[in-house]
Amino acid sequence: MKKLMNLGLALFLSTSLTSSIVSCGNSQFRNFELPGIDKQRFSNRFHVQNPTTGMMNDIQGGFYRNGKWHVYFLQNADGIFDASGENHGKFGSVWYHVTTVDWIHWNYEGPAVPKYTTKYGDQASGTFFEDVDNSFGYGEEAIIAITTSYSDAGQNIMMFYSIDGGYTFSPVKEEPVLWNPHKNTNENFRDPYFFKKDNKFIMYIAEEYEFGVYVSDNPTEGYKKTGSFKADHPMLECPNLFQMNITNETDKKKWVAIYGGNGGWGDNKDDLSTGTYYITGDLDSETYVFSPDENQKYKRLDFGPDYYAAKFMTKSSSNTNLDSLISSAWLSNWSYNFSIPNDGRIGNMTLAREIKLLNIGTKEVPNYEFQSNYLGFDSIYHTIEGNYVSNTKIIEDTKMSGKYYKLDISLSNLSNTKEKVTLSLGDNSYSIKAELDFEKNLISVKRTMDGNLYYGEEEFEKTRVFKASLSSIKDEANIALYVDRTSAEFKFPDGSTFTMLKFADNKTKEDVYLTLENIKATYKYYQVA
Repeated sequence: MKKLMNLGLALFLSTSLTSSIVSCGNSQFRNFELPGIDKQRFSNRFHVQNPTTGMMNDIQGGFYRNGKWHVYFLQNADGIFDASGENHGKFGSVWYHVTTVDWIHWNYEGPAVPKYTTKYGDQASGTFFEDVDNSFGYGEEAIIAITTSYSDAGQNIMMFYSIDGGYTFSPVKEEPVLWNPHKNTNENFRDPYFFKKDNKFIMYIAEEYEFGVYVSDNPTEGYKKTGSFKADHPMLECPNLFQMNITNETDKKKWVAIYGGNGGWGDNKDDLSTGTYYITGDLDSETYVFSPDENQKYKRLDFGPDYYAAKFMTKSSSNTNLDSLISSAWLSNWSYNFSIPNDGRIGNMTLAREIKLLNIGTKEVPNYEFQSNYLGFDSIYHTIEGNYVSNTKIIEDTKMSGKYYKLDISLSNLSNTKEKVTLSLGDNSYSIKAELDFEKNLISVKRTMDGNLYYGEEEFEKTRVFKASLSSIKDEANIALYVDRTSAEFKFPDGSTFTMLKFADNKTKEDVYLTLENIKATYKYYQVA
């Protein structure tokens, strides 16, 4: 995903040149040092975050083994990044390893896929493959990591293997298994999604405006391009492909392509920033090229600006015949990633969610859509509950400690309502306002923060509006809010989700309240820690 990062910073720097504020010419960054670690302000309780200074970004997915989920993300612990994005430290990403049994309590295991062990540099985004058929020759328990290498030779595809359950990895080959065939005309060749089907080995690779499809009879050599999948919202990154069972239709399956895209670009732009998109379709039995359904639209998995570079996990070693997926994503945005408040530990991972595929249309005119449910909170009992009075501050009124919690809100008396409901979160330094317009069928979210960002402030504070399915709600509706120290994740009444960063000042009281008139509300509050 480095190309998108470079593009975002390049746009900022090209604008900054006219103002003479480029970091290399700005004395405030010449002797840059990291601030001290501030756990009270920046340490999360149930979101994974960068365990060291430096940066974490793309989620690499993972696998389930011996009662544990193994999850990985890109990390550069050697980077020292100032607010402009300039690195005063060292470069290069590893795949960092965390484990969990419940999705909210985490063990930080350490770097797994290493950097600079071959002459082809560090290892960026790719896929895990559980080699249950021993196709690679390391045994049926082997885990294969298919990665993007960045070096003077450009972007190429490498492979690493693990025979200790995913704790350490070694190169399958010292050379790339697939070289960028169009290096001189298009440097974009990254984020391989790898799977096996019909004794063929298949890779989908991000090539800027399309995903190239490469197929071989041998997992480590001989790949030939058989075609490409062109999707909405370029620049395209982080492809995923699964055959899923339709939850509410017996014996019905659909292939689903899921990927990272830019909602501000293309004919069908949604102006919601970068994000994760999906569409159903079919897979050609000879070329293995995905063709999107003509009667379906590209849809956004999460409507917030900070749900990107997502990966998808399952207990199955196959990507076919799946009832559900588990997804998590990088909780940030290249438009402001380095300029937001931090203590040198840059990067978070979203909550995990289980995703199922439903047909919300008819058999004759299907409309396929993901249904998301957050994981990890079933065993947490509510701390307090009550009836809600409009504009009452819940944390202050209940004398809860706040900071790390889940809040369930139940709305009633909604029949034929034309009312708007506003959910507000914030302290004296920042605010988030989510407005539900039941008459116009719209949800809008606005985030603001005191102080000026070095770059990206317009994108950070942009009001984001999207079409919802509120008008079909009869009398009752539910909202869920998950608040950690640096993040807020919403689930709205129609099932849509919205993920975003937020930064409390750790000086003034952070609280949450509703503004409503005739609509009635009750709440359940869950103190996570």
